[in-house]
Amino acid sequence: MGRRPEAPGTADQRNTKNPWKFAEGEGWQHGRKPNPPTGLTDAGKKAWRTWLGSWWACFYTPDDLPGLELCVRTYDAALSGHIDVAKAVPLMDRYGITPEGRFKLRWARKADVAPARQGPALVDPSVPSLTERRRDRASRVS
Repeated sequence: MGRRPEAPGTADQRNTKNPWKFAEGEGWQHGRKPNPPTGLTDAGKKAWRTWLGSWWACFYTPDDLPGLELCVRTYDAALSGHIDVAKAVPLMDRYGITPEGRFKLRWARKADVAPARQGPALVDPSVPSLTERRRDRASRVS
């Protein structure tokens, strides 16, 4: 069993191709929140309102609405028992609705980020360099 992953923004950002993106706001950022698609159950409508009001909705654009509609319809069908829930989860992951999806997308809230830990300095002047230690050891041996 390995180490637990560090909180977003606290580890070294070695993944420069896909760095963490931090939410700049809460909820839908493009004017009035879109109404839920027609034909949803009450649970589906509640999910739609919850998803578009959540902090991660600030990453959505109007271009994401068709995919989000498909996602909420799939979620609604899974809750109604018409399809297996395993069909809804991958789609929810792609849109960052699940914690795993947000982790894969590297989305985080600024409030959830702990301040970066201050590690030891790369060069500590009070510690002798490797060359100095070798020289000291060689002088003791000869």
